[in-house]
Amino acid sequence: MPERSLGDVAHDRYGLVTDRELDELGITEGERRRRIAAGEFERLNGKVLAVAGSPRTWSQRAAAALLAVPSGVLGYGSAARVLGLPEYRDHDEVTLSVPLAAHYFIPGIEIRRTGRWSDEHVMVTDGLRHTTLGRTLVDLALVTPDRRLQDVIEEAVSSQRITWDELEATYRSLAGQGRSGTAGARRVLEAVEGRPPSEAELERMYTELLQRAGVPVPTMRMTPPWAERQPGRVDAMYEDATAIEVKLDKDLKGITVTDNGRGIPVDLHPTLKVPAVVA
Repeated sequence: MPERSLGDVAHDRYGLVTDRELDELGITEGERRRRIAAGEFERLNGKVLAVAGSPRTWSQRAAAALLAVPSGVLGYGSAARVLGLPEYRDHDEVTLSVPLAAHYFIPGIEIRRTGRWSDEHVMVTDGLRHTTLGRTLVDLALVTPDRRLQDVIEEAVSSQRITWDELEATYRSLAGQGRSGTAGARRVLEAVEGRPPSEAELERMYTELLQRAGVPVPTMRMTPPWAERQPGRVDAMYEDATAIEVKLDKDLKGITVTDNGRGIPVDLHPTLKVPAVVA
Protein backbone atom coordinates (compact mmCIF):
# COMPACT_ATOMS: atom_id res chain seq x y z
CA MET A 1 0.00 0.00 0.00
CA PRO A 2 1.51 3.39 -1.00
CA GLU A 3 2.87 5.55 1.81
CA ARG A 4 0.77 8.43 0.48
CA SER A 5 -2.35 6.56 1.62
CA LEU A 6 -0.99 6.37 5.15
CA GLY A 7 -0.25 10.07 5.05
CA ASP A 8 -3.77 10.81 3.88
CA VAL A 9 -5.19 8.95 6.87
CA ALA A 10 -3.00 10.78 9.39
CA HIS A 11 -3.21 14.20 7.68
CA ASP A 12 -5.03 16.89 9.69
CA ARG A 13 -5.46 14.48 12.58
CA TYR A 14 -2.35 15.23 14.56
CA GLY A 15 -0.36 12.54 12.69
CA LEU A 16 -2.39 9.70 14.21
CA VAL A 17 -3.58 6.41 12.80
CA THR A 18 -5.50 3.54 14.40
CA ASP A 19 -4.73 -0.18 14.23
CA ARG A 20 -7.99 -0.68 12.37
CA GLU A 21 -6.97 1.83 9.72
CA LEU A 22 -3.59 0.15 9.34
CA ASP A 23 -5.40 -3.15 8.84
CA GLU A 24 -7.45 -1.55 6.08
CA LEU A 25 -4.23 -0.23 4.51
CA GLY A 26 -2.78 -3.74 4.52
CA ILE A 27 -0.05 -3.03 7.06
CA THR A 28 0.28 -6.18 9.14
CA GLU A 29 1.01 -6.44 12.84
CA GLY A 30 4.51 -7.68 12.06
CA GLU A 31 5.14 -4.71 9.79
CA ARG A 32 3.90 -2.38 12.51
CA ARG A 33 6.32 -3.84 15.04
CA ARG A 34 9.15 -3.43 12.57
CA ARG A 35 8.27 0.20 11.92
CA ILE A 36 7.90 0.93 15.63
CA ALA A 37 11.38 -0.53 16.22
CA ALA A 38 12.70 1.61 13.36
CA GLY A 39 11.16 4.76 14.86
CA GLU A 40 8.65 5.23 12.03
CA PHE A 41 5.68 4.72 14.36
CA GLU A 42 5.18 5.34 18.07
CA ARG A 43 2.40 3.56 19.89
CA LEU A 44 0.47 6.01 22.06
CA ASN A 45 -2.13 3.58 23.41
CA GLY A 46 -3.48 0.13 22.67
CA LYS A 47 -5.34 1.26 19.56
CA VAL A 48 -3.53 4.33 18.23
CA LEU A 49 -0.07 5.06 16.79
CA ALA A 50 1.64 8.33 15.87
CA VAL A 51 3.53 8.72 12.60
CA ALA A 52 7.20 9.73 12.84
CA GLY A 53 7.74 13.46 12.58
CA SER A 54 4.33 14.47 13.94
CA PRO A 55 4.63 16.90 16.88
CA ARG A 56 4.13 15.33 20.30
CA THR A 57 1.67 17.79 21.80
CA TRP A 58 -1.13 17.79 24.35
CA SER A 59 -3.65 17.98 21.50
CA GLN A 60 -2.14 14.86 19.94
CA ARG A 61 -2.45 12.97 23.23
CA ALA A 62 -6.05 14.12 23.54
CA ALA A 63 -6.85 13.13 19.96
CA ALA A 64 -5.27 9.70 20.50
CA ALA A 65 -7.47 9.14 23.55
CA LEU A 66 -10.56 10.12 21.58
CA LEU A 67 -9.66 7.74 18.77
CA ALA A 68 -9.29 4.93 21.28
CA VAL A 69 -12.63 5.75 22.94
CA PRO A 70 -15.16 6.56 20.18
CA SER A 71 -17.95 7.24 22.69
CA GLY A 72 -15.86 9.68 24.73
CA VAL A 73 -15.44 13.44 24.71
CA LEU A 74 -12.90 15.67 26.40
CA GLY A 75 -14.37 16.96 29.66
CA TYR A 76 -13.60 18.88 32.83
CA GLY A 77 -10.17 20.57 32.73
CA SER A 78 -9.40 19.12 29.29
CA ALA A 79 -12.53 20.65 27.79
CA ALA A 80 -11.74 23.90 29.60
CA ARG A 81 -8.31 23.94 27.93
CA VAL A 82 -9.76 23.37 24.46
CA LEU A 83 -12.32 26.11 25.12
CA GLY A 84 -9.48 28.47 26.00
CA LEU A 85 -10.55 29.27 29.55
CA PRO A 86 -7.71 31.35 31.05
CA GLU A 87 -7.42 29.26 34.23
CA TYR A 88 -6.82 26.10 32.18
CA ARG A 89 -4.47 27.17 29.39
CA ASP A 90 -1.65 25.11 30.91
CA HIS A 91 -3.80 22.18 31.99
CA ASP A 92 -1.77 19.08 31.16
CA GLU A 93 -4.05 16.16 32.04
CA VAL A 94 -6.30 14.45 29.50
CA THR A 95 -9.74 13.62 30.88
CA LEU A 96 -12.52 11.91 28.94
CA SER A 97 -16.21 11.87 29.80
CA VAL A 98 -17.94 8.69 28.67
CA PRO A 99 -21.47 7.26 29.01
CA LEU A 100 -22.15 5.31 32.18
CA ALA A 101 -22.25 1.99 30.30
CA ALA A 102 -18.78 2.49 28.77
CA HIS A 103 -15.74 0.86 30.39
CA TYR A 104 -12.25 1.81 29.22
CA PHE A 105 -8.74 1.95 30.62
CA ILE A 106 -5.94 3.90 28.96
CA PRO A 107 -2.70 4.46 30.88
CA GLY A 108 -2.16 8.15 31.61
CA ILE A 109 -5.74 9.12 30.68
CA GLU A 110 -8.45 9.87 33.25
CA ILE A 111 -11.83 8.47 32.25
CA ARG A 112 -14.95 9.66 34.09
CA ARG A 113 -18.29 7.95 33.52
CA THR A 114 -21.52 9.95 33.59
CA GLY A 115 -25.13 8.88 33.71
CA ARG A 116 -26.34 12.18 32.24
CA TRP A 117 -25.31 12.13 28.58
CA SER A 118 -26.63 14.40 25.84
CA ASP A 119 -25.37 15.24 22.36
CA GLU A 120 -26.54 18.80 23.06
CA HIS A 121 -23.60 19.12 25.45
CA VAL A 122 -20.97 18.10 22.86
CA MET A 123 -19.12 20.18 20.28
CA VAL A 124 -15.94 19.92 18.17
CA THR A 125 -12.99 22.33 18.15
CA ASP A 126 -9.87 21.72 16.04
CA GLY A 127 -10.95 18.15 15.47
CA LEU A 128 -11.36 17.43 19.20
CA ARG A 129 -14.74 16.42 20.64
CA HIS A 130 -15.43 18.09 23.99
CA THR A 131 -18.22 19.27 26.26
CA THR A 132 -19.80 22.64 25.63
CA LEU A 133 -18.89 25.63 27.74
CA GLY A 134 -22.03 25.41 29.87
CA ARG A 135 -21.64 21.69 30.52
CA THR A 136 -17.92 22.12 31.22
CA LEU A 137 -18.54 24.83 33.82
CA VAL A 138 -21.11 22.67 35.63
CA ASP A 139 -18.90 19.56 35.46
CA LEU A 140 -15.94 21.45 36.89
CA ALA A 141 -17.85 21.78 40.17
CA LEU A 142 -17.01 18.11 40.78
CA VAL A 143 -13.27 18.67 40.68
CA THR A 144 -12.62 22.38 41.29
CA PRO A 145 -12.55 24.44 44.51
CA ASP A 146 -15.48 26.85 44.72
CA ARG A 147 -13.35 29.99 44.69
CA ARG A 148 -11.47 29.01 41.55
CA LEU A 149 -14.65 27.93 39.76
CA GLN A 150 -16.33 31.19 40.70
CA ASP A 151 -13.49 33.09 39.00
CA VAL A 152 -13.83 30.91 35.89
CA ILE A 153 -17.60 31.43 35.68
CA GLU A 154 -17.36 35.18 36.25
CA GLU A 155 -14.77 35.47 33.47
CA ALA A 156 -16.86 33.42 31.03
CA VAL A 157 -19.99 35.47 31.68
CA SER A 158 -18.29 38.88 31.74
CA SER A 159 -16.49 38.14 28.46
CA GLN A 160 -19.89 37.25 26.95
CA ARG A 161 -18.84 33.74 26.03
CA ILE A 162 -21.98 32.46 27.73
CA THR A 163 -25.06 34.16 29.12
CA TRP A 164 -26.29 33.65 32.64
CA ASP A 165 -29.55 32.20 31.29
CA GLU A 166 -27.65 29.65 29.17
CA LEU A 167 -25.56 28.57 32.15
CA GLU A 168 -28.62 28.29 34.39
CA ALA A 169 -30.43 26.23 31.72
CA THR A 170 -27.53 23.78 31.51
CA TYR A 171 -27.38 23.53 35.30
CA ARG A 172 -31.12 22.85 35.56
CA SER A 173 -31.00 20.17 32.87
CA LEU A 174 -28.41 18.29 34.94
CA ALA A 175 -29.58 19.08 38.46
CA GLY A 176 -33.10 17.99 37.58
CA GLN A 177 -31.82 14.44 37.28
CA GLY A 178 -30.21 14.48 40.73
CA ARG A 179 -26.73 14.38 39.21
CA SER A 180 -23.82 14.12 41.63
CA GLY A 181 -21.81 17.33 41.89
CA THR A 182 -24.53 19.79 40.94
CA ALA A 183 -24.79 20.96 44.56
CA GLY A 184 -21.29 22.37 44.19
CA ALA A 185 -22.28 24.12 40.99
CA ARG A 186 -25.33 25.59 42.75
CA ARG A 187 -23.13 26.99 45.53
CA VAL A 188 -20.90 28.71 42.99
CA LEU A 189 -23.78 30.05 40.92
CA GLU A 190 -25.31 31.53 44.05
CA ALA A 191 -21.98 33.08 45.03
CA VAL A 192 -21.71 34.74 41.61
CA GLU A 193 -25.29 35.86 41.11
CA GLY A 194 -26.71 35.78 44.61
CA ARG A 195 -29.07 33.25 46.13
CA PRO A 196 -32.35 32.95 44.18
CA PRO A 197 -35.32 34.10 46.29
CA SER A 198 -37.55 31.41 47.75
CA GLU A 199 -41.20 31.04 46.77
CA ALA A 200 -42.28 32.79 49.96
CA GLU A 201 -39.87 35.67 49.29
CA LEU A 202 -41.10 36.03 45.72
CA GLU A 203 -44.70 36.15 46.96
CA ARG A 204 -43.85 38.87 49.48
CA MET A 205 -41.99 40.92 46.85
CA TYR A 206 -44.89 40.51 44.46
CA THR A 207 -47.53 41.74 46.90
CA GLU A 208 -45.34 44.69 47.95
CA LEU A 209 -44.97 45.75 44.32
CA LEU A 210 -48.74 45.60 43.84
CA GLN A 211 -49.34 47.67 46.96
CA ARG A 212 -46.80 50.33 45.92
CA ALA A 213 -48.44 50.54 42.50
CA GLY A 214 -51.91 50.88 43.98
CA VAL A 215 -53.03 47.61 42.44
CA PRO A 216 -55.40 45.41 44.46
CA VAL A 217 -53.69 42.40 45.96
CA PRO A 218 -55.19 39.15 44.65
CA THR A 219 -55.99 36.06 46.63
CA MET A 220 -52.76 34.05 46.94
CA ARG A 221 -52.38 30.29 46.45
CA MET A 222 -56.03 29.67 45.84
CA THR A 223 -57.87 26.88 44.14
CA PRO A 224 -59.80 28.21 41.12
CA PRO A 225 -63.38 27.04 40.66
CA TRP A 226 -62.41 24.84 37.73
CA ALA A 227 -59.71 22.98 39.70
CA GLU A 228 -61.19 22.15 43.07
CA ARG A 229 -59.32 18.86 43.23
CA GLN A 230 -55.90 20.50 42.83
CA PRO A 231 -55.34 22.84 45.82
CA GLY A 232 -52.71 25.52 45.39
CA ARG A 233 -52.71 25.27 41.61
CA VAL A 234 -52.94 29.07 41.13
CA ASP A 235 -50.33 31.29 42.80
CA ALA A 236 -52.45 34.46 42.62
CA MET A 237 -55.96 35.13 41.38
CA TYR A 238 -58.51 37.95 41.28
CA GLU A 239 -61.70 36.10 42.05
CA ASP A 240 -64.00 38.80 40.58
CA ALA A 241 -62.07 39.24 37.31
CA THR A 242 -62.67 37.16 34.22
CA ALA A 243 -59.20 37.67 32.71
CA ILE A 244 -56.17 39.31 34.32
CA GLU A 245 -52.44 38.74 34.06
CA VAL A 246 -49.71 40.11 36.34
CA LYS A 247 -46.08 39.50 35.38
CA LEU A 248 -43.10 40.19 37.66
CA ASP A 249 -40.26 41.75 35.66
CA LYS A 250 -36.95 39.86 35.46
CA ASP A 251 -35.14 42.53 37.48
CA LEU A 252 -37.76 42.17 40.25
CA LYS A 253 -38.27 45.96 40.18
CA GLY A 254 -41.53 46.26 38.31
CA ILE A 255 -44.66 44.50 37.11
CA THR A 256 -46.78 44.38 33.99
CA VAL A 257 -50.53 44.07 34.43
CA THR A 258 -53.07 43.32 31.72
CA ASP A 259 -56.75 42.55 32.14
CA ASN A 260 -60.12 42.64 30.45
CA GLY A 261 -61.18 45.86 32.14
CA ARG A 262 -62.37 44.53 35.51
CA GLY A 263 -60.89 45.31 38.90
CA ILE A 264 -57.74 47.25 37.83
CA PRO A 265 -57.46 50.96 38.79
CA VAL A 266 -56.73 53.26 35.85
CA ASP A 267 -57.00 56.64 37.60
CA LEU A 268 -53.84 58.74 37.93
CA HIS A 269 -51.61 57.89 40.89
CA PRO A 270 -51.82 60.86 43.33
CA THR A 271 -48.04 61.19 43.63
CA LEU A 272 -46.54 59.79 40.43
CA LYS A 273 -49.23 61.28 38.12
CA VAL A 274 -49.44 58.19 35.95
CA PRO A 275 -52.12 55.49 35.91
CA ALA A 276 -51.85 53.47 39.12
CA VAL A 277 -51.64 50.28 37.13
CA VAL A 278 -48.21 51.30 35.76
CA ALA A 279 -46.91 53.26 38.77
